[in-house]
Amino acid sequence: MKRILTALLCVLCLAMSAAAQFSLTECFRAETIKNDRGETLPVRVWRKYDKADLPVPVVVMLHGSGQCGTDNINQLGAFGALHHEILTNTDLPPALWAIPQCSQLNPWIRSIAFEETYRQPRYPAPSLRLVKEWLDDLIEQGIADPERIYIGGYSLGGFGTWDAIQRWPNYFAGALPICGGGSVQEDPVKHAATTSIWVFHGSADGAVPVACSRRMVAALTKIGMTPLYTEYNGEGHEVWGHVFRDSAVWRWLFRQRRGKPMAATPDSEDDGFMDAFLQQLKAYVTPS
Repeated sequence: MKRILTALLCVLCLAMSAAAQFSLTECFRAETIKNDRGETLPVRVWRKYDKADLPVPVVVMLHGSGQCGTDNINQLGAFGALHHEILTNTDLPPALWAIPQCSQLNPWIRSIAFEETYRQPRYPAPSLRLVKEWLDDLIEQGIADPERIYIGGYSLGGFGTWDAIQRWPNYFAGALPICGGGSVQEDPVKHAATTSIWVFHGSADGAVPVACSRRMVAALTKIGMTPLYTEYNGEGHEVWGHVFRDSAVWRWLFRQRRGKPMAATPDSEDDGFMDAFLQQLKAYVTPS
C-alpha cells in the first residue's frame, strides 16, 4: 500500500509540475487561418502530437461573445480548466486542439436561436465557414483524421456549435454545445442527429434560457436520437468550467467516430455517463 501511495504522489507531483511549467499561451500557439480569397481568422493551436501520430483527432472549441476580437489571445480566457485537463489527463490521445477567435462584426452565427421559431440562415457566418475550410485543409494535408473531428463551445460558441453540426451533417464525430441552441426545424435536426452530442446548460441561466438546450434535446429525442444532456441544477450561465474539467466528457468525446452517433454507450463504471443520463431524466421529469 505504501508503494502505491508513493507512486500516486509521484504522478500527482509530475502533473502539478507540468501544469505549472507550461502556461496557456505557451501551449496554445498563435496561428492564422487563411484561404485563397484573402480571408483570415486568428486561432490558437496546440499541436499535442508527434509526426508519427498522424492523422490525429482535432478538437475545435468556440468561445463566447465576451472573448470576441482580433488580438488572438482574449479567446483563451475561459479555457484555463481545459488547459489543465489536457496537461494532466494522461488518458487523452495525441490530438490537435484549436481555439479560433471571431470578432463582434463577424461572430460564429448570423442570428441567435433564442426562440423556437428560429430558422437557420441559408449561409454560414464567414468566421464559422473559415473554421470549416481550415479543417478541410487539415484533412487534405493528412494532419486531421476525418473520422475524429470534434467541435464544442460555450454561449455564442454553443450556438455556433449547433449551427455547425446542423449545417454540415456527417462531418463532426462529436459535439459539446454548452448553453447554446439551434434550429428545431426538421432538416437541421436530422442533420445534427448524424453527430454524437453531449449538451450542457445551467437551469438558472439568465443569459441564455435553459429552454434553448431543452428543446434541442427534445427535438433530437423525438426523432430517435439519444443525446446526452447535463443540466446543472440552480447554476447560471458560466457552467463551462464544469465541462472542461470533467475527464468523463473527454473520454466520451474521443470515443466518438464520424457516422456512428452515440456509438459509445454509458458504462456503469463511468460516473460521468451515469450522471449525464440522470440529469437528462431529471430535466424531463421535473423541469425547473
